[in-house]
Amino acid sequence: LEPCPMCAGAIVWARLDRLVFGAFDAKAGSASTLYNIPQDARLNHQVEILSGLESEASAALLRGFFRQRRMT
Repeated sequence: LEPCPMCAGAIVWARLDRLVFGAFDAKAGSASTLYNIPQDARLNHQVEILSGLESEASAALLRGFFRQRRMT
């Protein structure tokens, strides 16, 4: 899942080289959807982003997980 603002900031502060995620997050996505914190030129480190990999499968996995959580 695309990281939220706090997670995206932690990724930059940890100086990770690459961020890989499958599903985009329309509500809090901060690596391309709403913001692009990992590649913000104002910060002292930029992160390579590979996004949308297996996006449908990733989204289906998340939907199934939360559907199961709501049932219990």
